[in-house]
Amino acid sequence: MANTTGFIERRKHKRFKVKKGAYAILGSDQNKTGQIKDISRGGIAFEYSACSEQSSGTCDIGVYVSHGFFYLEKFSVIIVADFEVNDTISSRSSPKMQLSLQFGKLSLNQKVLLDYFLKEYTHK
Repeated sequence: MANTTGFIERRKHKRFKVKKGAYAILGSDQNKTGQIKDISRGGIAFEYSACSEQSSGTCDIGVYVSHGFFYLEKFSVIIVADFEVNDTISSRSSPKMQLSLQFGKLSLNQKVLLDYFLKEYTHK
């Protein structure tokens, strides 16, 4: 389906903007932790400060909320993109990066937790 910019949307699931305070961490790499930008039933995107090499392939992520007791762990993901985000603030010591991830096969429990996260921690 084409949108107003003429670009064809290929995503199967609606993306939701995430409320402040929700973070993702890629595997056990503490350097790839950052604020979640958006999420859907099919994937997630988050920004982080570049401190290490770009990622590719498959891995696990965790999702947590800083102001609550919510934590999703070991969601299998496929890395779709890992790229630098243009930022108008030039005083940063390291560039801002964005990781775009597609969820792998989720268990029933993971699907329930993801639906809860979408309901409680996103803007409608």
